[in-house]
Amino acid sequence: MRFERCEQCGERVAWVGIWINLALVVLKLVVGVTSGSKACIADALHSASNIITAFAIILSQRISSKPADTRFHYGYGKVEFLVAGGISLFITLGAIALVAVSIEHLMASSTTPPHFSALLMAIISIGTNEMMFRYMRCAGTQLKSQTILASAWSNRADCFSSIAVAVGVIGGSMGFHHLDPIAAIFVVAVIVKVSIKIMLDSVRALMDYSVNDVYSDEIEDLVAGVEDVSAVSGVRTRHIGQKIWVDLDILIDPQCTIRDGHRIANRIKKEVIEKVRDVEQVWVRYKPMEAESKG
Repeated sequence: MRFERCEQCGERVAWVGIWINLALVVLKLVVGVTSGSKACIADALHSASNIITAFAIILSQRISSKPADTRFHYGYGKVEFLVAGGISLFITLGAIALVAVSIEHLMASSTTPPHFSALLMAIISIGTNEMMFRYMRCAGTQLKSQTILASAWSNRADCFSSIAVAVGVIGGSMGFHHLDPIAAIFVVAVIVKVSIKIMLDSVRALMDYSVNDVYSDEIEDLVAGVEDVSAVSGVRTRHIGQKIWVDLDILIDPQCTIRDGHRIANRIKKEVIEKVRDVEQVWVRYKPMEAESKG
């Protein structure tokens, strides 16, 4: 269920992500250099990538909120999925780079373990990124924003990479210098899996993938209760940015006139938009019940 404050969260979530990740980048770089932890420095670069994804949220929100015009008759809502797919691809490429670095560290000879300040920084990063992940996931889920959800998982990926830093520091102090790259490779597998899912969801939305499994039953029950509607013969739904557009085919009483048909269609539009969450546009095509029976 969407709350009123969700809209406010959606407007400020990107800037919250920018400032928090900027602070993490500075702290991780300082601690990484002073503690001798290369993993912590690499983790700082991961946090820097989160700043890029936050700016992507701002860009997509500004573009997708533009009204329809003569060039884009159906609006700019689908830019959300383009940006979300781009973020997912960016995360996946970063994860692949992390695999290469981890394998290089795994094959290298043991080195002096980093100072425990790197462990403290990793713990701070884990807690901060986990809170950011939950905050962004909540906003993204409620607002149906693939861009915010992709950014949320980018922060969760940063959380995992910080866990790898912590494992590396603890393992290094115990003489297990290869724990850091091994943990990093495991983390990358999780990151890639989530990124591919977001990317596939974005591609499906761009191809007008149906969301009938979520909305169809509710819409059919609502429309069936409208006076003079004999049956619902077809429901088609699709994502346009954060909103849902619906195409309806209905059968009406054969005694109804064209004026009655327009009245029924307008009532259905009003009912569906007011009572079904996330629905922004509804198109209704109607024909008498007899026409369907003969066809």
